[in-house]
Amino acid sequence: MRLLKWLANLLVVATISVATIPSSYAGAASPRLLVLYPQINSAYDAIFEEIIGGIREHPNVNYSVISVRTSTTHDEIRRQIAQNNIDAVIALGKKVYDFAHEFSSELPVIHGGLLLKPDGHSGVSLAGSPKEFFSQLANYAPGVKRVFTVYNEANSGWLIELANRAAAKHDVELVAYPAKDIRQAVKQFKNILDQSKDSSDAVWLLMDNVLPDKTIMPMALDVAWRRRVVLFSSNPSHTRRGALFSLFPDHYEMGNSLAALAVIRINQTDPQPLVVPLDNLKISLNRRTASHLGFRYSSSLIEKLDLVYPVR
Repeated sequence: MRLLKWLANLLVVATISVATIPSSYAGAASPRLLVLYPQINSAYDAIFEEIIGGIREHPNVNYSVISVRTSTTHDEIRRQIAQNNIDAVIALGKKVYDFAHEFSSELPVIHGGLLLKPDGHSGVSLAGSPKEFFSQLANYAPGVKRVFTVYNEANSGWLIELANRAAAKHDVELVAYPAKDIRQAVKQFKNILDQSKDSSDAVWLLMDNVLPDKTIMPMALDVAWRRRVVLFSSNPSHTRRGALFSLFPDHYEMGNSLAALAVIRINQTDPQPLVVPLDNLKISLNRRTASHLGFRYSSSLIEKLDLVYPVR
């Protein structure tokens, strides 16, 4: 699995011995996972069900599921943990984040289904892996040599570090402007649009709430169309509106990745908190924008697309 290999490499860099990560778990007892998710509405329930489906399909794990309500207590969950000999907790969604953290001193807690940053917790963030973004940029906009973005250091500084390495591997210059608040972000974004020239330039819209979507998207789409600048994003609705492509979560595979990270954390002799970006991503593309930019794609690239706009 890609996540296992990626995590192993990351742990080596972090000076954690690879020997603490077993290459196979077949000889060990199947880890027992407890999945916690909040009750919000039917749309979110469907997403959580997809994630849980991915957890279910991970080999050699047993799992149970609890829907956390406002009346749910920590003592109730502790009883479930004891009765079922739970080895790790997977907590889904923002509403369960603080609730589940109460158990982190007792057993590994893995968070998913929300934006995360390295802050002493472990999990798979909804933020897409920069490695995947630059790989797909090379596929669908191979002429790009410079990528602009705006980010908040507290939210996305760790992703920009990964993005710099990913960009360098593709011989692309990453020009990332930090912004401490929405006002500064809009100012920086206007600066980016002023600098963007043609299809050798690209603008990357991060999944960072410092960028107000309603304010920047009309400006970004206008400049991208007029100057033939490549616009790509973490939101498939941006593709529908005219961005070239977007990468967005594959919830089922996210569940598989969460289970994989849980197994790794369980088997570490000296566990350290670890947050990783999501590398299980789907891709959407706007054919009209691609044609406007002069891009033609092979059938193999077309077959990789999960969503295509405009819808025919």
